[in-house]
Amino acid sequence: MKMLVSINHIGCILFVYLRSREQMLRVLRMIWKGFVKLVQLAFLTFILFISVIGLINLYTIGSTYSQMLTPEELASTDFMAADVPILVLGAGVVNNEEPSLILKQRLDQAFEVYGLAPEKRLIMSGDHRDIYYNEVAVMKDYLVNKGVPSSQIYLDHAGYSTYASLYRLKEVIGEERVIIVTQGYHLSRALMLARGLGLDAVGVPAPDSKSSRGYREMREIFARVKDFAITYLGYEEEESPILGEKFDLLMDGDQTNDKEGLGN
Repeated sequence: MKMLVSINHIGCILFVYLRSREQMLRVLRMIWKGFVKLVQLAFLTFILFISVIGLINLYTIGSTYSQMLTPEELASTDFMAADVPILVLGAGVVNNEEPSLILKQRLDQAFEVYGLAPEKRLIMSGDHRDIYYNEVAVMKDYLVNKGVPSSQIYLDHAGYSTYASLYRLKEVIGEERVIIVTQGYHLSRALMLARGLGLDAVGVPAPDSKSSRGYREMREIFARVKDFAITYLGYEEEESPILGEKFDLLMDGDQTNDKEGLGN
């Protein structure tokens, strides 16, 4: 009798164990299915994210390609008129004394364009936040040393970003047309921003340095997305363009050398 009770007891324990194990396995299967669905959703979201980034980049490059001209192609357009300025976008200086390699290439390209129309005015747009970093003054000195008259070179001291440079060209300096000089990887974004601001613009790609090109290309992929949002979706940069430091191209370029003397 005691043995029968023991067997029944063991059977009950085994039944409860098997039932609990089955429930536990059911819970584990539900958790696994949920995890698989979550991974699938994350993967699809990632694919969508990459696709959107890719499409924006393709659109930015493709929609501005026809506006990129060689100096020879530019020479046969009405952009060679004396009243259309050349805009050179800043790209860093070394020890506040000389332009970086990338910036030299932009300045050399701008000088080539200037050589086709020596009456043209040039605008140097870059970062001059304090006396220890004056990108635009270094840019001007470089071109003056190459033979460009100082009076034809204007300094936009508040070109802290590509968008700020183009916004200020239109809204502060008051220009409607422009020739933009920068590297090709950067030029498509600049031309898109110019279009969004209502500027009639073409660009001349400067030669590109192969060193650290991969980093710059990667950075540009996300910069195009940001500036696409600015152009078409109403996104605003954290740092709005400075509306002060006004000047126009009827002035002598040397009057723009000192940003403290420019109007507000």
